[in-house]
Amino acid sequence: MTFAQFFADFLNTGLHWTIIGLFSCMTLGGIGSAIGLNIAGTQASGALSEKPELFGRLFVLVALPATQGLYGFVLAFLGMQLTGFSTGGEISLGRGIALCGSFILIGLVLLYSAINQGRASAGAINLTVKQPEKSGGALLLPALVETYALLAFVAGFLLLTFIDKSAF
Repeated sequence: MTFAQFFADFLNTGLHWTIIGLFSCMTLGGIGSAIGLNIAGTQASGALSEKPELFGRLFVLVALPATQGLYGFVLAFLGMQLTGFSTGGEISLGRGIALCGSFILIGLVLLYSAINQGRASAGAINLTVKQPEKSGGALLLPALVETYALLAFVAGFLLLTFIDKSAF
């Protein structure tokens, strides 16, 4: 069997398309979280060199972009459970392609929201350093970006539930 034959056979099953989508979602969320954490962590490192007493307030701001990677992981895990991945369940080709496309798009939302949340966290870190009494309000800025990551997570859960039960 050649690689081309193996690849063609691989893409002829819904389960394999589902695997590609779920793991793309998890990977994109993880990449976004890593970039977002880097942005916020770099900003916090500079700030803490000047004001180490703000560590507790800045830690939450730095950690916020990590949630997208967690959402991608949970969706991949749930997707494997709900689609019968561990039991070798059958998934129609149409349903597999639908799940693949859906989860790649959800992964892109997680990727971009994590990066932008890292940027918003960096701004909130600057605000907290200059006006520590406003740290609670500063937390709201990156938390607003979290709303879209959370919506993508809920959409993924609902898609798993409805596409899995549909007659594709």
